[in-house]
Amino acid sequence: MAVVAIDNDIKNPDTFEVTWDMGLRCNFDCTYCPAHRHNNTSPHASLETLIKTSKFVFDYKKLIQSYLTVDRRWNIGFTGGEPTNNPNFLDMCEYIHAQNDPNVLVDVTTNGAFSQKYCEKLIETVDSITISYHCEAKDKVKQSCIDRIYQIHSAGMQYKVNLMIHAKQEYFDECMTLVDRFTRDNIRFVPRIIGESYEDSKYSHRYTKEQHAWFKTYWANKNKNVNKPDDNKDAEYEYKDDQNKANAKRIEEKPKEKSVSQLLQEGFKKEQQEQEQPKKQEPKKEEPKKEEPKKEQKVNTRKELGRPCCGQRTFYTLDESKYNKDDVKLDTDDWKPSIFACSTEYKNWSCMINWNWLHIEQEYDNILHHQTCRANFGGERGPIGKISQSEKILERLKRQLATGTMPVITCPNKLCGCGLCVPKAKHHNITEAMFKKSVKGLTPIIGGTMDV
Repeated sequence: MAVVAIDNDIKNPDTFEVTWDMGLRCNFDCTYCPAHRHNNTSPHASLETLIKTSKFVFDYKKLIQSYLTVDRRWNIGFTGGEPTNNPNFLDMCEYIHAQNDPNVLVDVTTNGAFSQKYCEKLIETVDSITISYHCEAKDKVKQSCIDRIYQIHSAGMQYKVNLMIHAKQEYFDECMTLVDRFTRDNIRFVPRIIGESYEDSKYSHRYTKEQHAWFKTYWANKNKNVNKPDDNKDAEYEYKDDQNKANAKRIEEKPKEKSVSQLLQEGFKKEQQEQEQPKKQEPKKEEPKKEEPKKEQKVNTRKELGRPCCGQRTFYTLDESKYNKDDVKLDTDDWKPSIFACSTEYKNWSCMINWNWLHIEQEYDNILHHQTCRANFGGERGPIGKISQSEKILERLKRQLATGTMPVITCPNKLCGCGLCVPKAKHHNITEAMFKKSVKGLTPIIGGTMDV
């Protein structure tokens, strides 16, 4: 059935995400990371500059929070480039904590290419860590990354690992080994499909049928688990499923257990058999032909499969068959919990990204509602303003709020990437119900623009 709405996890406290790209400077050069996202030459932002930007974030929080129906946990997540390359990074994190706002947390997304000593300081300074494992790095650097993952895991703090599943077979096999290892050791990880675009490019990987089958099986099992009665906990920094229980049992009893690779092959063979079943017919006698080398077929996994929430958050979906246009309710069993969406095409849907997200591009002097979708009011894409002119953003927002109305963003994109779990709906009356649940004292204007 077609999904007509997505809502965030109504059973857990809401978060407001602030993703802060500190700069493009990075010590990696992954082939799937475009030039506008990284380089090795950009100057580091100064502590003074970062502090000035943070003052806008706190002013923006104060303004937005005054209209939210619940006290949000604001999560400031530093990204890049590589944020830990900036010598001012740890000082900046300490400055944010020094503001003594209990509802502001600090997160960092990093490649983990730093020393044990630096990691100890990082653990003391931030509230959560996301480490991305990249197969293209040198072996010594990758081992260091794994060491840091286990160091952070042992520290008992909130974290997750973005395991970037590379389509090149040797790298894919390397990732499968890590899937087994991380699962065995209860490491919290998310296997990530590389690339957000449907279009063919080196930045969006195309996987073999066998690789695609693995993704399909993995996320199908995860969605089954999240629908179990006791498994609807906040999964943002949590990786728990039946595999973990199976691994614990394996360690105690040491029974023979199939590896991920074996399961992948079996799943692919089963899928092939199902596809070939209706094609049973007598073979035709034909003249022998010269066999031509078969081209390996690639699958557009992002398009065919969909995507998970980046942080493995639980979100809720409503099918068209359950939609009652005369009686919209957001807290019924008609809404099914999920951590994976089979379709990510929501163009022209109403979306509440601006009530859930803020993105800062320090090097480009831009402030947006979201990093990848870049959605703005009136069905447009682009920044809401400049960091250097941030007071204008606040003044314009204040004028709009003073009218007692607020435009609702219409999705301008062909597909949805990060931000998938943000409340969005195909039908306006569902949007209005979502808006009322999250925002107080304002009337939503579906598809409107900020003309103040």
